[in-house]
Formats: sequence, structure tokens, C-alpha cells
Amino acid sequence: MKSLVLAISLLVGSSAFAKDLPRVYGNEVVAPANAAEQEISKLFDRWNAALGTGKPAEVVKLYHPKAMLQPTVSNQVRTTPAEITDYFEHFLVLKPTGVINYRQIRLLDVDSAIDSGVYTFDLTKDGKHSKVQARYTYVYKKVGNDWLILNHHSSAMPEQVSIN
Repeated sequence: MKSLVLAISLLVGSSAFAKDLPRVYGNEVVAPANAAEQEISKLFDRWNAALGTGKPAEVVKLYHPKAMLQPTVSNQVRTTPAEITDYFEHFLVLKPTGVINYRQIRLLDVDSAIDSGVYTFDLTKDGKHSKVQARYTYVYKKVGNDWLILNHHSSAMPEQVSIN
């Protein structure tokens, strides 16, 4: 517990954390503020391009061997490369293309980063197009010179609820 408190206090007190405050205002996505944020923001584009190949292996190679995937359109949490491959074998049939609507990038250290926000996917099933908006979080870990997805959580947006 002491180490958790120490880690949180170091993170909150660090100037590196302060400079990574949100870069989004309203519905406008503002360009990343520095080169490291730009590098992390391009990782979604790389992942989205891999989806466009229609090949599960191209997507799965972007995940760390010990990655966890909590996908949008499946109730099963995937924790092995085989399980993640199985998910993308089914998901890619829908010809998904994603667009980020809102994001925040947090640089945890030189080898770790979080990209979280909201994205919208265009999907095609039985010739019919639909859109699915979801909240997402990618946790990236740098291995050698390459950033890999260590954790990917995506959940469809809940129904709109008014709390007036």
C-alpha cells in the first residue's frame, strides 16, 4: 500500500504529469502538444490501418504477448494471443474503420503511455452500415523500439441518462 501511495504522489507531483493535461476542448481534438504525444497518437492510426487489412494476424502483432483485450462487441475478456486472434477473426468481418472523437494521452514514463477517450466505428454487416461509439483505453508498453498494446479496453457508450 505504501508503494502505491508513493507512486501516486510522485506521479501527481511530477511536472511531466502536469504537462500532459487534456488536449481536447468540447468535441474538438487538439493536436498532441509534444513529439512523444504525437508518437502515441499515431499508434491508433497504425492499429486502424491493421484493421483495414482484414487480416487478424496484422492486428494481433500490435499487441504485447501478455496483452489483455476487453473488446466492445464481445463479453469475453481475451488474455492470450490466440483469444485476441479469435476476436479479430470475427470483428474484422464487419469491415471496421475507426475515428477518434475525443482523447487524452498520458505519458507515464519513457516506455509506458495511456491513450483514452471516445471513438466511433463504421461497421458493415449483411450489406448494412452502422456506427458504434465506444469509450476506449489503450495502455502501451515500449518493447525495444516498438510500442505494443498491453491493455485495450473498449465499451459501447451507455444509454443517455439525464440526471436533472
